[in-house]
Amino acid sequence: MKNFIDWEERFSINILHLDNQHKQLFDIVNALHKACRESEDLAMDQFRKAVRDTAAYAKSHFSSEEQIMEKNGYPGMSEHKKIHSEFAQEILGIAVAFEEGKKLVPNNFVRFLRDHILSHIAITDNKLGDYIQKLQKTGNFGSGKKVILAIDDSKTQLSVFKNTLTMYDVFTCESAVYALELLRGMTVDLVLLDLAMPDITGFEFLQYVRNSTEQPDVPVIVVSGKNTGNYILASKRYGANDFIAKPVNPELLIQKIRHQLEIAKKPS
Repeated sequence: MKNFIDWEERFSINILHLDNQHKQLFDIVNALHKACRESEDLAMDQFRKAVRDTAAYAKSHFSSEEQIMEKNGYPGMSEHKKIHSEFAQEILGIAVAFEEGKKLVPNNFVRFLRDHILSHIAITDNKLGDYIQKLQKTGNFGSGKKVILAIDDSKTQLSVFKNTLTMYDVFTCESAVYALELLRGMTVDLVLLDLAMPDITGFEFLQYVRNSTEQPDVPVIVVSGKNTGNYILASKRYGANDFIAKPVNPELLIQKIRHQLEIAKKPS
């Protein structure tokens, strides 16, 4: 069965991890469209999944994109974030309507997502892509600092990382699954990882990373409140390079990060 909408080069903004996230939205649209053409029951089941998956996509993707804009002084950031907020609110409204038992039409959601792709990704996001490409050509993209990916489902903890580690470029992610997607499209120098995550555990994340072909050797420091001997040993066994207990001591955090980056610089 033909896809409702296919990924084309015109949708690319030439930032690999953001393009990969955009492709997830295409998958959501096409899966729901296919279900709508097969049966009403299948369409409703897929509709429910599509709303849940789109909400997760919006939360993680918009965060990734807005961090890129903020770190590179994108002049259109305010308007861009407004569009993100409106989209997220629309998805929330649909999710609430589902919970209240209101009758919803799956095909309307298909068209809503398609319109978002054609207006936001193809036009608004491409303006961001053009801006980033100009920075890349002049060597001004990014800060030149080491890049750290901090993964934790606590916004408070992520803020602590960003405020403490100002000497690094810190990207934050509240989902371990989306963090894996980020690692497939961007190069990072070190990962800070919580163990207790809502989608996959820190141990599962470590397994995926160490068995991947993208960045299997990236240093990972587990930062967790599960600080008994068993958890520390298990973290090392699954491939963590170090362990820090919560609440985090800022000086110890910086010291351990510097140590791991120094080790990573040495030829193996």
